[in-house]
Amino acid sequence: MIDELQESRARLQVLSHRLIDAQEAERKRLARELHDQIGQALTAIQISLQTAKSQPDGGTAVIVEDCLAIIDESLELVHDLSFDLRPSLLDDLGLGAALRWYVERATTRADLLACLNVDALGSRFSSEVETACFRIAQESLTNVVRHASARTVSVTLAHKENCLKLMVQDDGVGFDVHEALDRKGTKTSLGLQGMRERASALGGIVEIKSNPGTGTEIEAIFPL
Repeated sequence: MIDELQESRARLQVLSHRLIDAQEAERKRLARELHDQIGQALTAIQISLQTAKSQPDGGTAVIVEDCLAIIDESLELVHDLSFDLRPSLLDDLGLGAALRWYVERATTRADLLACLNVDALGSRFSSEVETACFRIAQESLTNVVRHASARTVSVTLAHKENCLKLMVQDDGVGFDVHEALDRKGTKTSLGLQGMRERASALGGIVEIKSNPGTGTEIEAIFPL
């Protein structure tokens, strides 16, 4: 028991450090996006407007159109960054609507064939449960896009009796679950461990089933 406790503490410490590293990496990414994309767009608008000031009245129409196009692109980027941080649909319309929107967006961008089954949930759940469920779905789809080399992915969300169930399945290359979860140190699978930690914090579980060449199935169950 002492050995298991020490191993658990060591694993928790590693995960804590990895989480901090991941948070810093995300902050850097967002800062870079804001500087490179939004900053450049605003600079382009500024230059265009300065040019427009020196043009005859009839020569400003094209410049204004260019500025409006740049503004539209910038607004779309701001919307995407905002959604990555915290999807407004999750707060406004609930888990089902947010999940539908995200799955369609992610699979369209990755050219994946998606099968989405979201029950009429009938009621809202606690913010903690909805957020955890959404983030697990988000992490699962991110892994499918990055690592699975899949053609299709299926996402199912259902309210069954006293629990909420999420299932994400793909037909990709699969992986050795035990090997992935047993990695230690810098090779720890932060994404898989993070999904389990999110569910466990709310009394739920995450089951991961996969083998090389057989695709992957991730099921999260939250008691209500």
